[in-house]
Amino acid sequence: MIPVNRPLIDPEDIVAVTTALEAGWVSGEGPIVDQMERAMAKALGVEHCVAVSSGTAAIDVVMSALDISEHDQVIAPATTIISTVSEAAKRGARLQIVDVDPETWCMSVPQTLEAMDTKTKAVVPVHLFGLAVDLDPIIAKARESDVFLLEDAAEALGLDYKGVPCGSMGDAGVFSFYANKIVTGGEGGAITTNSSHWASRFRSFRNLCFDPNERFVHHELGTNARMPSMTAALVTSQLQRLASLVETKRAIGNRYLEGLAGHPWLQLPLKETSTSQNVFWVFGFKLLADAPCDAPTLATELRKRGVDTRRFFFPLHLQPALIKLGVVDDRSRPVSEDLWQKGLYLPSGLGNSWDEIDQSIEALWKVSK
Repeated sequence: MIPVNRPLIDPEDIVAVTTALEAGWVSGEGPIVDQMERAMAKALGVEHCVAVSSGTAAIDVVMSALDISEHDQVIAPATTIISTVSEAAKRGARLQIVDVDPETWCMSVPQTLEAMDTKTKAVVPVHLFGLAVDLDPIIAKARESDVFLLEDAAEALGLDYKGVPCGSMGDAGVFSFYANKIVTGGEGGAITTNSSHWASRFRSFRNLCFDPNERFVHHELGTNARMPSMTAALVTSQLQRLASLVETKRAIGNRYLEGLAGHPWLQLPLKETSTSQNVFWVFGFKLLADAPCDAPTLATELRKRGVDTRRFFFPLHLQPALIKLGVVDDRSRPVSEDLWQKGLYLPSGLGNSWDEIDQSIEALWKVSK
């Protein structure tokens, strides 16, 4: 079975992790974590980076530092991982869930602007599947309305919006280093910001909010979201070849675009928009309206031919946990619902071989015949 992702671990990555272990640096504090934060800040062109234990932890820390509560509203797209809103939902915030654009699959800008009001405390644009949200109108409205802009760039390290790195333009950005990300630490995440104030709060909340003058005194409730040094060593090593990793991702995407051009069932992803060039975090497609099957059926057929796939995200407004909490409304978001029923992504990890990519292309053509 061809997996949807094979991570790419080079010899220098193994040396970096081994060196950390031999030096005795294993915990979430110390020079290796500091080095990773400096490397990430440099890659993004920002003042501060706060390393954390996962992309989910990054969002949770930001929402905690913002003191999101039941009096607030948070705007997010319907098509995204539940981590984008889970901490806000736990805190009782009302979630304003907007649909996504039918071409880019990123959050709808018109709906986002319409949703922002006096109760909105944060808006979370998600740069999805390798393309950037059209940020300029959202940034302008957020600043005008004093709304915190949190870029969810978990899938977008190495992606630029009008030449500026995604994750560097909001009040804060969050990243993931999970195994299927462009840069991986196995797990791990990061928060980026140009604000010294917010960087200080994020560092406090990732480490239990210890009083700086009396360690075991806590005036706020934080969490343990520290990044282990072994993870930091792996991330730092991979960051050194970020440009090369992005180039490989784009080559994989282009191979699929060329190999599947003209397929009668598929809406293929955009190679670029007027603001960003796709980094193809994964290679996804949507079945067209006249395709003779849905995503689960096609996934089964591809598995019979040795190709594993994953469906797109289940829409947030339909998530049972969020409905149970009463933080979402039941209005239809038709584009997101359609993506759930008809969207799949193919093997496209940095460690997947060209033969595996070609076999996946061939399997899709065979199914259609």
